[in-house]
Formats: sequence, C-alpha cells, structure tokens
Amino acid sequence: MSNTGIEISNRIDGRVMKKTIAKTTACMLLLSFTSLVFADGKVSMRTNLFSDNKGTTIRIPSLELSRNLWMDLRMVLQYSLNQVVVPPILGISARPSPSDTDAITGASRPISGDKPADESFTKDRNEIITALLLPNAGLSFYYSDESDYIARMATASVNFDFNQKNTNLAASYSYGWDDVRPLSADTSHTKETHGLNVTLTQALSPVLIGRVGADFSNVSGFQSNPYRTVHAGGLVLQENHPLWRNRGAVFVKLNRYFQTRTSLNMEYRYYRDDWDIRSHTLSAAYYQHMSDKVLIRYKYRYYNQSAANFYQPIYSASRSYMTSDYKLQSFNAHTFGIRLEYKLQDLLEDGLLAFMANSTFEAKYERYFSSNDFNADIFHLGLVLNY
Repeated sequence: MSNTGIEISNRIDGRVMKKTIAKTTACMLLLSFTSLVFADGKVSMRTNLFSDNKGTTIRIPSLELSRNLWMDLRMVLQYSLNQVVVPPILGISARPSPSDTDAITGASRPISGDKPADESFTKDRNEIITALLLPNAGLSFYYSDESDYIARMATASVNFDFNQKNTNLAASYSYGWDDVRPLSADTSHTKETHGLNVTLTQALSPVLIGRVGADFSNVSGFQSNPYRTVHAGGLVLQENHPLWRNRGAVFVKLNRYFQTRTSLNMEYRYYRDDWDIRSHTLSAAYYQHMSDKVLIRYKYRYYNQSAANFYQPIYSASRSYMTSDYKLQSFNAHTFGIRLEYKLQDLLEDGLLAFMANSTFEAKYERYFSSNDFNADIFHLGLVLNY
C-alpha cells in the first residue's frame, strides 16, 4: 500500500468506524420492527464512510422507507445525516491561505472566532427527501439543513411508453432555492436553480438497451464559498464567483445483457457551461450474478475537465471574479469501485430475524484519485428489507 493509502487508512479510526456501524445496525433493527405495520413496503438502511488525503472525513447514515399507498401510488421517504469533520489548517494562527475543497463532497471549513483555523471543524447536515410516485409521473421534494446552509428542491417528472413499449420518453423539471448564512457574518445570500432533463430510452434488441438524454440548468444568485480565500496582489481575499451560470450536458448510455447472467453498462457524457468549463465523462460498470443470491459489480469512471475562465492559482491583482475552488481547476480523475449484493434468505429463514428473510445486504468500496493530487476512499454498507 502507498504512503497515501496508509495515511487514509489511519485517518479512519477503527473505533469510530465500529461505533458508527454498531449505531447504524441498532437503528436498522429498531426501525425494521416499526416498518412491519406497513403492507407492501421496503426499508433501506445504509451508511457511507468517506476519507480523503486532505483530512476530511464524512459519515452518512441514511434510512429510506417505500410503500404503496393506494393502487399504483407509492410513497418514498428518505432521511440522511451527513457528519462532516474538516481538518485544521496547519502552520497558521489566524485566517488561512487559499483553501481547497474536496472534489466529491465540496466540504469546506468555516472560519470563526469560536473555532480557529488550526482546530478541526465538525458540522452535521440533515437531509430529507419525500416523493409520491406513479408508474408514469412523480413529485418529489428535497430539503437539507445545516448550520450555515439551507437547500430545497422540488421536482416533477413524467414518462411515456410507446412503440409497443419498446420506447420510453421521460422528462423532469426541478426548482431549487437555497439560503446561505455564513457563520460569524451578518449577511446572508440566496441562490435559485432551474433544471430540465429529457431522456429517450430505446430497446435496440432483446439484450441491448440504448439511452440518450440532455440536462440543462440555470443557476442565479450567490455561488461562491463564503469561507474560501484567494491570493491576489499579495493579499488574501475572499473568492467571488459570477452570480449567473448556465449549464448543459448530453449523454448516451448502452446496457448489454449476456446469457452468462452478466451485464455491461457503458456511458459517455459531455458537459459545458458559460464559465467555459468543458468536461468529458466515460464510465463502465460490469455486473455478474455469481448465484441467485450474490451479485458483484465492478465500476470504472474517467473524468476530464477544463478550468473556469476566471480560475488562477494566484492572481497578480484583485479581479471581479476569483476562485481557488478545486472543482473549477483543469484536472482529470479516475474512480475504481467494487460492489457486493447478497440476499439473506438462507441465513434468516428462522428465528428472531426471520422478518428480514427477504432482505439484501450491500457493501461497496470506491477509490478516487485525480491529477491534482487529490484522492479519497469511499465505503458503503447497506441493508434493504422487502415486505
């Protein structure tokens, strides 16, 4: 194992991991009994552990409940708790030099008198998703709340089958409105997002499915990180992003099924926005049923993007727009992952846990690394119960 890998492994304290898994398991069992009052329901309980080479660690236990309400109307309710620990900035006693945020979570640390930059900063984010779903339509609402940020998003979706159900056309519209309330500051900010997605799915043969689509979004309002700083003309200043951003992407997917109980999913995505960022994403996932109860998935993802037109590592003088955001640099990244799903029928047919006999255990590990010397380990454990 490389030195970086050893550092990351050490960073995820074994005792913390065991406590997290123990608490999540206890919560799973308690909520499983509660869910027995629902007919035709499904309960999914998962936890994710994230650690990067910048010292950020994140634990995300989550619970999802799905059940039929009436006829084909289904309700989905999901709750997640994001427990984020951002490391201290070493070698300073006051405000930091320009700070990175990680490429996957965007986690950053506030600077306040109550929590100096040379100490770790911990914050929780509560997330709730509710949805009402029909076979050809759906409504959902997302809400998250943390000490300095409130996010909301409402989404409506429809889809239609035609051509003897060999073709499906789906579309969705979303509207988001966020409140940004920086700690130790008297000001607050707002942000609005409008999003549109259109996807066409076509059965190309009995074993091949193709999909093409496009995503568009318009973001207006405050889009900077209120805690991130930049070097400009020998000074340390707050970053400043444009208040307007149009984003668009097109994608194509192919899913191929084989008689060996194997499937291969491939996707290409091209993205561009009016900050001059262009990106290419190529991904592939290989699924293999080892038996009726065991499914293994291998995943690879390659990502490449150009920099925003106002990004610079260091600015010679102050400008209208400046940033040190990692995600706005030019970089490429790789993600490798493996996932296991195991059906528990044989293990839980009798005894106290027999009510979980139709459940599935999930485990996943992913390794992310980029050309900007950023890397991360992502762990996932889950339990899905069907009633």
